[in-house]
Amino acid sequence: MFVLLSMIISLAILGLMFFYAKQRESSAQRKYDLIVDLRELLVLCRQHRSATHHVLMFDEDRHLELNELQQALMNQSQHLIGIAHFDNKPMYRILQRKLDSLTSDWQERSIARNQIVHGKAIRHCMFLLDEVMLAWLVESGREELSDEYHINWQQIIDAMDALTQLRICIEDLDSAEGRRRFAHYVDTVQRKINQLSIISALTIASPGCTHALEVLSDWEKDQTISLSTQELYAISSTLSLTIAHVYDHMLSELLETLYQPLPKLLIA
Repeated sequence: MFVLLSMIISLAILGLMFFYAKQRESSAQRKYDLIVDLRELLVLCRQHRSATHHVLMFDEDRHLELNELQQALMNQSQHLIGIAHFDNKPMYRILQRKLDSLTSDWQERSIARNQIVHGKAIRHCMFLLDEVMLAWLVESGREELSDEYHINWQQIIDAMDALTQLRICIEDLDSAEGRRRFAHYVDTVQRKINQLSIISALTIASPGCTHALEVLSDWEKDQTISLSTQELYAISSTLSLTIAHVYDHMLSELLETLYQPLPKLLIA
């Protein structure tokens, strides 16, 4: 009788362990799927920003590309609403409204305004990613990873904010005040991006990033150097892509530690 009771208790314990293991696996898979989908939406936002910038700056015909991007953005945001936890669905619906605004009236915006509107949507995606990552780190009990992630996250956001301000200043370079503000953000961007080498040294040392920083450094030393609006936006786009690569590198390393590697992704 005692042996039978012991076996029943052991089986019950094993059953509970299996049940909780399955729950943890299901929760991890749900968070992983959210991160993968938000990551893809982030790339779509960047691609839409790039395409609309080119239309506004160079009057390029990107009608078909923009239609495809708009449909992809709507499909991806609707999918995210469907898989998000019930309590979090309002945040994803707010994101969808931002994407609706982002894709509907961009032709009427200035380049600076277009930068701001896209930046808000991109940051919303990143804050949703941050929410998922923080919850996962807390559940996993990895305090050391959580502290490192928080520091790296803040450095990336600071670099993005500085670059956004730099881009906004480009249109005002004809005025003395505009050049003063631009010079200030040139210095800030250089410092903030160099700090990201702690997260991904190879990304910051890439030829594109190195050249972009060198051009800004040369201009800072000699502000009589003539750089066209197109050249400055190209430089800022290179640095924006660099920050995106650093952010993706951080996410990939964390996910590989917590669960499994992220799929390869073309960042544009």
